[in-house]
Amino acid sequence: MADPISHVNVVTAGNDLIVSWRGGSDEMSVFLSPDVDDAGTDVRAPDAPGRVTLPNQPGRAYVHLFEPSQGFVVAAERRIPMDGPSNFRDLGGYPTLDGGWTRWGQVFRSDGLHELSDADHEIMGSLEITTVFDLRSHAEVEDAPDRLPAGVRHVHLPMSSDVAQGRTMLQRIVDGDLPKFDEDDMAAGYLRMLEGFPEFLAEMLTSVADGENVLFHCTAGKDRTGITAMTMLGLAGVADSYILDDYEVSAHYRAHSAGGSIWFADRIREAGFDPDDYHAMWGSPRPAMRKTLDGLRERWSDHEGYARSIGLGDDAVRRARQV
Repeated sequence: MADPISHVNVVTAGNDLIVSWRGGSDEMSVFLSPDVDDAGTDVRAPDAPGRVTLPNQPGRAYVHLFEPSQGFVVAAERRIPMDGPSNFRDLGGYPTLDGGWTRWGQVFRSDGLHELSDADHEIMGSLEITTVFDLRSHAEVEDAPDRLPAGVRHVHLPMSSDVAQGRTMLQRIVDGDLPKFDEDDMAAGYLRMLEGFPEFLAEMLTSVADGENVLFHCTAGKDRTGITAMTMLGLAGVADSYILDDYEVSAHYRAHSAGGSIWFADRIREAGFDPDDYHAMWGSPRPAMRKTLDGLRERWSDHEGYARSIGLGDDAVRRARQV
């Protein structure tokens, strides 16, 4: 019997979609469809073991890999190219510990949405996103309000340490109250988010459990957004290695949008401090999320324990696991 299909990756290369995977047999078939649930009739054989090149098509494309001994495995390009945000991603396609996969096309994460173009609006419309959870502070929202398509519900959940501290991170550095910021500090901050904003996380988890197509975002799409993604993927039964991958890749997607980090580093330098002492702040270092997962288990035993501590009942937990 062939090994199960795993590690599916879809990337755009010019006018092509390059699809790679592990496992499967010589009897595999590859379908290309605009529908996450219907493989359609556009079918072909792999070009080589574990690889096929497909013609790119307008709109969202889903690749349905069919292995007779396993059934269908659905995949898509995780990052959705947009004119505005650079870190707009689909949380579907992650394997779960019970043998399933997180569902494509339901839960999305992103960085700022204040520069969405008309073309971006069309993409969001095709994704049928109904609710956007904005995790930025009041000041961030006032400075750069989301530019959303008509009919999309905007829910402001200021899941920011600025809310609790009454000062921005930069203000605390300039005031001398934050002499460094490394992976330990980042993980401690993430755990404070879990402890300090339970009602916000419960609201988002409940919306996902109810089957809504949702998007959550902050400014960079890596910290507040990253901790939210961790809670959702963890409750769905995604293994730590994939949660860490999902967190860490933000640094790659944000690399060409580093203007904000450069500005921040310049302000730190002007205040007489060394930006290198705050290196973790610029990226999404894997050890920071590793320490956060360890801290979550120390406090709440596991992801389900955390979900129950913030008010999710049996039914909501069960439905959130089916995402």
